[in-house]
Amino acid sequence: MLRNLITIAARSAIRITSYAAPKTSQTVRSFSGFQNQCEKYKLIQPKLLQIAPLPSLTTERSLTKFSLNKGKRKTVKAVLKRFKRLDWGGWIRTRTGRHKKLFKKSNALKKRLREHVFVNSSQAWLLDSMVCKFWRRPKHYVDDPYAPYHQKDYFTTSRPPKF
Repeated sequence: MLRNLITIAARSAIRITSYAAPKTSQTVRSFSGFQNQCEKYKLIQPKLLQIAPLPSLTTERSLTKFSLNKGKRKTVKAVLKRFKRLDWGGWIRTRTGRHKKLFKKSNALKKRLREHVFVNSSQAWLLDSMVCKFWRRPKHYVDDPYAPYHQKDYFTTSRPPKF
């Protein structure tokens, strides 16, 4: 495939310029022949043959380690938009793709997409490190729809005392 691409680029470069290149099979087939022709006619190498830089594969979460004003860590606002922290330290999120192409999805799948899911422990640790101390403390909202989930009653260590 690379050889075909080089052949196409060689033909187009020769066609674009007004130079008449000799029509030998070696010129068209091999890259070294094309380089010789470029050197012979002093052609500028076409942009097709230049290797494009690979995209960065590392993710960037843009966490500010130290603010300029007080020197404290800053909260990543995208975490607050996408996740909800429960009082016991767990994080929940909505399912991905819950608004996309709903006409293709079955009713059962639409119902599953409306649910919230927990993140795993390594993701919860990462999210805790991406928010400041204020967002890690329990919040008390009026008519909170997540109120039943703030307590883990099924664990004896976190169960509230019975009076």
